[in-house]
Amino acid sequence: MNSKALVFILFAAWSGICWRWYVCGIKNACDDDRKPATTGIVQAPAIEPDTLPAASQAIQPVDKNKPAENANTSSSIEKVQMEELKDRVVIHFPYSSTRKEDNDAIDEYLGRLAQHLIADGGHVTITGHTDFVSDSKTNYQYGLRRANGIRDILIKKGVKKSQIKCRSFGESKPVATNDTALGRYRNRRVEIRVDQ
Repeated sequence: MNSKALVFILFAAWSGICWRWYVCGIKNACDDDRKPATTGIVQAPAIEPDTLPAASQAIQPVDKNKPAENANTSSSIEKVQMEELKDRVVIHFPYSSTRKEDNDAIDEYLGRLAQHLIADGGHVTITGHTDFVSDSKTNYQYGLRRANGIRDILIKKGVKKSQIKCRSFGESKPVATNDTALGRYRNRRVEIRVDQ
């Protein structure tokens, strides 16, 4: 074997190792990393005080061998979901998704929002966000496409385009860790704020 072939083989092996280290070690974007862990700590969503169970309700014991069943399991992070907060509504997206899939609660909210904007002539700001899995430019574009998708739904419902402002922060404003699948899911979102 000549020296050029040996150098090429070593370079190819080194490139593969570096790629794997970057994608899996730094970006945490390997396929096996996207599977939910059966053990470990998962950050729970914030709970409003008025949604806490009454003190008279019995507390069920937790089986540590059984995975928790809640809205943040692996099946739920593969769906579009909506979260209504005091000052905004947040729509979460599955990995690599830019369109709002069929969801009755989101459709109802967007219908009410459209009626409000048409009646009052107000304005709304739609901001797209992503996780950190891709490069910054791609993430900015994904965030903007998500925001524009919600804008297009409102326009179809009769809202004027001039009433809607769309923007993207890409990966720059995470609300959760990017080290877990649930955290990345919470970061892939569109925030809808009605301007006062």
